[in-house]
Amino acid sequence: MKANTSIRTHHSGITLINMKLFPDTNMRNRKLDSKTTQKNPQAKNSPLKNGKIQKDFRQDSTPVFTIVIIVLFLSVLFGALYVFQSMSASDESGETNFVTDPSKMQKRSDKQSDTLANKTPKSEKQTETISDNTQHMDKSFPTDNVPKHDNSKSVSPPEKVKPEPRQGIDPKIEEEMNKFKSTLQTGMSPKKIFADGRRLPPVELLPQKPNNSSVKVYLYDEFLSEAECDGLMKAHNRHVTEISKKDPIVCFDTVNTLRQHLKAAGVNRKVSPNDFMPGTTCLDKTFSSEFKDHIHSNWSYSTAFYRGESRFSNVFEYRVKEATALKPENGGKFQITSYPLNVGYKLHTDCIEDNEDKRDRVATILVYLQDVEEGGETQFPELGIWVKPRKGRALVWNNMNEKGKCEHLSIHQAAKVTKGHKFILQRWYYYTSFYSLGKRPPEPHIPVMESGTPRVSCDEYAHGSCRWYDEWNYDHIIEYQKQKITLI
Repeated sequence: MKANTSIRTHHSGITLINMKLFPDTNMRNRKLDSKTTQKNPQAKNSPLKNGKIQKDFRQDSTPVFTIVIIVLFLSVLFGALYVFQSMSASDESGETNFVTDPSKMQKRSDKQSDTLANKTPKSEKQTETISDNTQHMDKSFPTDNVPKHDNSKSVSPPEKVKPEPRQGIDPKIEEEMNKFKSTLQTGMSPKKIFADGRRLPPVELLPQKPNNSSVKVYLYDEFLSEAECDGLMKAHNRHVTEISKKDPIVCFDTVNTLRQHLKAAGVNRKVSPNDFMPGTTCLDKTFSSEFKDHIHSNWSYSTAFYRGESRFSNVFEYRVKEATALKPENGGKFQITSYPLNVGYKLHTDCIEDNEDKRDRVATILVYLQDVEEGGETQFPELGIWVKPRKGRALVWNNMNEKGKCEHLSIHQAAKVTKGHKFILQRWYYYTSFYSLGKRPPEPHIPVMESGTPRVSCDEYAHGSCRWYDEWNYDHIIEYQKQKITLI
């Protein structure tokens, strides 16, 4: 008797044969029917006459049962073959690694990227989709995306290849830089606080000129105690006296600024590139000393300290945070500045206008360390606000709006001191923090100079002034300016 068969294809590509009828099925059912009749006499008198119904039932059920068993067996067999085939394909493609031989593991690691990017799989259908219906995997994904495996029974996968360290950067510092996560400071929220028993409520200074600017100016009286102010001024004066034993090196933002200063001092001298130290915008030692005499040291003096260098730095930044919500991690250095007689600072903004870089000064806090007899006011001409220095008084204002745009109406100036001496403490807070923010920078390799030499920096003539510093940064290095790298 011929078998009626149908053919179907398994999803693995293996052809299966489905047997609907087997040749010996009727003969086997007849024998079973005969035996059943002998053992059960009542079967002869039952309605199932001649075993017709029983015979049909056995003919239908037995082949079905047999087919089910065979199909299950074949499914298990072909399923195992399919899994084994998938494992082999996955092992070849690098998706899964069952290699336990270290030498083979290393060989795989060295060539894995090229294999994943360039090798053509045996079956296009199998590589277009993952067998468990997961999403597509890019054939050129990096080797560190290979799934991790149980390391207790197999050799651990090779370590990630570390990028080559950048030149001139200590590997430890570079690792810290890679782990650094910046924070945003989009504004401030002044509120009343208490400090050493003093009640410190903020007073908003309202603009006297109509405007649609986001700039807000607040005042806190007695933000610092008299003892804190006296201690800061004493440390500043002592440091300036010690460092000033050496003549400073004078640097400029541009050659034009130098020319304008010389013209204002009544000095007729031609300026050439030979007057500057190699790779910098700083005058050589001889010309720096001459320039100092030309303008009679008519500059302010600034000394700096950084986070964690003194107990006061921690106390101050915490007090500012409580009063204004300005984050310590977004703060720069602490700067004490003194203004001698007839010295001030011209109109300027603390942020850079039309600047896309958000690593800029979003807010400023300034504290007067002593009263000034005459002059020395902080003036906001576009807002119609001016503030007279008073010992312990703090001013805080925003320079940028919440979107990080520099506000032109934050422009301000320090009026010249006409009688007395002015001391302030100030700190800038930045919209986006960066790794070196608030850290003391190492001395640059140029210009070549004696250790401990102070620096005088003269900013844009129309919007700045000359200022003496006890430390060096990188603003005077030409290559630094070209690359526009923020280091401090």
